[in-house]
Amino acid sequence: MTTPASPPTPGAEPPDASPAAPEVRTSGKRSLAPAVQSASKVWRKVVGGIGFSLAFGAATAGSILLFRMLNRTRVHGLRNIPSRHDNVLYCLNHNSILDNFAFEVAAYIPKILFRPRYLPISLADRKNFFGDPDSRKFKDQVLRLLGRHFFRHLKAHPVDRRSGDLEQVDQWIELLKENIVIVFPEGTRTRTGEIGPGKPGVGKLIHDARPTVIPVHMTGTGEVLGVGMRIPDVFKTIEVFIGEPMDLQALLARPLPQDRKEQLAFYAEISDAVLAVIRDLNPAFKKESSEPAGSGGGDS
Repeated sequence: MTTPASPPTPGAEPPDASPAAPEVRTSGKRSLAPAVQSASKVWRKVVGGIGFSLAFGAATAGSILLFRMLNRTRVHGLRNIPSRHDNVLYCLNHNSILDNFAFEVAAYIPKILFRPRYLPISLADRKNFFGDPDSRKFKDQVLRLLGRHFFRHLKAHPVDRRSGDLEQVDQWIELLKENIVIVFPEGTRTRTGEIGPGKPGVGKLIHDARPTVIPVHMTGTGEVLGVGMRIPDVFKTIEVFIGEPMDLQALLARPLPQDRKEQLAFYAEISDAVLAVIRDLNPAFKKESSEPAGSGGGDS
């Protein structure tokens, strides 16, 4: 005899007649996700380490061959290199696309072979080292590959040379906090052998970051691979003059102008102050620049 079903309780929801859904076990997938992410991070570190080792090894071997074997490099003022590796700014005059490599060989080889954190960051022109991002030329395609897989491992940081554009200076300030950075206050390579005027970007960097500023005067790199040269020359003499840390407190203590044009002029004045010291580091260069016109010290 079948027992009649009990009437539903008033206000209660009717029972769900659909069958219970099968239990889906996702614990396995959840446990794999962190493992996959961890393995991916490890793999990226391994690949990055291999890329750095290959790029660093090739650049070091090539620089030693070019600057110490095929050419001669003389270094003055090694005692002025600071022992710290944070918020240190080397300001170089600019003769060649190889200036930063020549300086690193002169100042930090063999130190960076055993302590890679001392490898300076070089603020490098994007078009010369990373290729023009808007160009389809074969040269720029090759440079984009080299920039991504070679120069970045050597701590080169791309810089866009645009007049009056100081927004990227904030990036340089962040780089300076934990690193050594190489900059060229002139902003471009010399075409005449003379040191040109300073650009506002480096002046703003010095003003805002207040780094330890080390002036460096380099000669001879323009003869090895100057503007317009495609193949490096050999049997030249390169000289590197490393100055003492600069005291710019009197200049930096001045109030920052509010007018945009006056700000740019003030920043350029800071760069010019650094370049003036750079000029005087080389005794021969200082003597030539101080000779009066018509005395035979230079071309008219």
